[in-house]
Amino acid sequence: MSSKAQSGFTLVEVIVALIVIAVGIIGLAIVFPLATRDVGKAGVMSKALELCQEKIEDVHMMAYDAADLDPGHTHADTLNPIDGVYTRTWETYGDVPMLGCKRVIVKVTWNTYDQDSVKISTIIAGAGR
Repeated sequence: MSSKAQSGFTLVEVIVALIVIAVGIIGLAIVFPLATRDVGKAGVMSKALELCQEKIEDVHMMAYDAADLDPGHTHADTLNPIDGVYTRTWETYGDVPMLGCKRVIVKVTWNTYDQDSVKISTIIAGAGR
C-alpha cells in the first residue's frame, strides 16, 4: 500500500474561512450607511456655510446705515426657505466691538438629518463708507 500525500482544505478550515469573511462583510455593511449619512450631512453643512458667506459678502456691500443693518433686530432673508431646506437670518449689534462699528452675525439653519445651524460673524465700520 502506498501512502499518497493528501492536499486541500478540511471542512473545518473552509467553515472558519467563511466565518471570517462573513464577519468582514457584516462590518462593511454596517459602515456604509453611516458613511453615506455623514457625506450627506457634510454636503448640507457646506451649502449652509456657502449661504452664510454669501450674506456676509452682501453685508459688506451695504451702506452702513442700511435698514438691513439696523441694530437690535433679527433680519430674515426674503428668499427663505432657500432651496426648501435652509433658513437664513442675521442679527446686527451696534457699537460692537467699539463705537462706529457693527457686528453682524449670519445664521443658517436647516431641518434635514438633524436640526442644526452654522454661524459666521463679521465687523463693519462706519468710517469710510
